[in-house]
Amino acid sequence: MTISRRQVLGVTTAAAASVSLLGPTGAVGAAQVPRFHGDPGRGRVFYGAALPWPRSLPAWEDRLGRRLSVRRTYYDPRDARQLHERVREDRANRRLPHVSIKPAGSWASIAAGRHDRWLHQVLDPLRKQRIPVFFTLHHEPENDAGGPGMSPSDFVAMQRRVIRIARNSCPNVTVVPVLQHWTFDPRRSDAQPAQWVVPEAAVFGVDLYNPWSPTNGLAWRSFAAKAREVRRWARDTPMAVAEYGCRADPRNPGRAKRWMRDAFVHARDHNIVAMSYFNSDNSRHESWELHGARERVFARTLRRERVARIKRPG
Repeated sequence: MTISRRQVLGVTTAAAASVSLLGPTGAVGAAQVPRFHGDPGRGRVFYGAALPWPRSLPAWEDRLGRRLSVRRTYYDPRDARQLHERVREDRANRRLPHVSIKPAGSWASIAAGRHDRWLHQVLDPLRKQRIPVFFTLHHEPENDAGGPGMSPSDFVAMQRRVIRIARNSCPNVTVVPVLQHWTFDPRRSDAQPAQWVVPEAAVFGVDLYNPWSPTNGLAWRSFAAKAREVRRWARDTPMAVAEYGCRADPRNPGRAKRWMRDAFVHARDHNIVAMSYFNSDNSRHESWELHGARERVFARTLRRERVARIKRPG
């Protein structure tokens, strides 16, 4: 898959912006052309999590001993003000914001331009923050497909319009369509990944979970195995893992710890530029929340040299 965003933004402007907004642990080399605004460069990863309300992120970061380098947050269509506040907060703490918001209408109506005013109200203030922002409009869309104006082709058309608007009004914002791994699972006879892929996206977003739990009887899956199934469709486009998770195995305490460690190594070595752990108990089965060995691995990983961090503008 070619990366059209590179040509759209222009090599010189994008290179200057990317280098100026990344700290020493995430700087793009002088000879490397950035693939999107804030590109950490191959082999570096924005590493962080989503934390559900009302848990305190500063309190958790104090326990970890390090701030997240990416934070994942979610908003309803009327929550643009809260989204902007979180981006300002992340900017102050050198976190890459990866924000999701649900659309103000159907995918077809967004694609047709009937909600451009709303889109500008959401997107335009992000330019003033002068930091890289990952922006997702309707993450995991597969859950809501099927109604009028809500086909996969409508979703792709919506993303194309948002990419054009962001390119023109706030080039520091990278539009990241986020799909479910389920869409790319080759075991599914009805899977049709091609209809959901947005070729113009500079970053390919996906959620990757190890589905196993002590009670659900599903197979243990490695992060790498699931990522490889998506890479067939992402090709050379950088990937952002917008959510991932692995439950603890009470019979084998080291198993999930190794899963967490290996996930980062695979991301670092296989063109995954960001990964956000879904640190929540929102599950029909056992919780995804990080505790014990998994949380310790997460904390140690945050200190790794290969973890990229944005540089807060002066």
